[in-house]
Amino acid sequence: MRNGFVSILAAIGLAASGSAQAQSSMGFRLGQDQRDHRTAGPDTPPQETLMRTAKCVAEDRPEEVRAYLASTPGSTEEAALYDVFGEKLRKCMPNVDFSAVGNMQGARGSLSMSFEHSTLRGALAESLLREDKTELLLDRIMLGDDGMFVAERFHGERSGNIERVFALGFAGCVMGHNAGTLDALFQTDPGSDDEKQAIMAMSESFGQCVMEGQSLKLRAWALRNQLAEVVYYAVNLEAQPDA
Repeated sequence: MRNGFVSILAAIGLAASGSAQAQSSMGFRLGQDQRDHRTAGPDTPPQETLMRTAKCVAEDRPEEVRAYLASTPGSTEEAALYDVFGEKLRKCMPNVDFSAVGNMQGARGSLSMSFEHSTLRGALAESLLREDKTELLLDRIMLGDDGMFVAERFHGERSGNIERVFALGFAGCVMGHNAGTLDALFQTDPGSDDEKQAIMAMSESFGQCVMEGQSLKLRAWALRNQLAEVVYYAVNLEAQPDA
């Protein structure tokens, strides 16, 4: 595994610093996110707005979200299962009060967000891990290894979208090498500088997790979402025996 390391660091926008924390055999649980999705506004980082919206959906439609996360990434089933709760997600998007803005006294509007399934899945996965108070046992999330294709391993079917395969394979490898640092990452606010620093604490493993000839350009928040997704797989889904 080599090449691509510089590209990832450049995309995150920080110099590498620090080393991975020592890993423990014990697990951890993510704390409940007390922020209300309706309090997000135009100045809220979009990554945090998406996380708050995902929290709203996970609380209201947990079984539908679980079915969505159990689908193979990039599949037609994924799109179909999203449609089941898509309207709820739109209703969870926060309203923005435009009162006293120019002549629009008392007018109200809605924030609009654009996101891909790969981003949404991670936000929903992290929200469900919090909602279910799932214990993240380190022996489960240390399953990642070099070249692991997550969709194939946990779903029994490799995604037809090669970018999703590479991205989740990379995240699965990073997860396996940094099980002891994930708790610190998931305690940060999405899109924050603390989040970037937590990602950079894992950077020593990046070079081991990029396949030869592979190029990945990731933002810290995007890798956080992918890590949440593969952690969800590791603790909720059984690896397929033939994968």
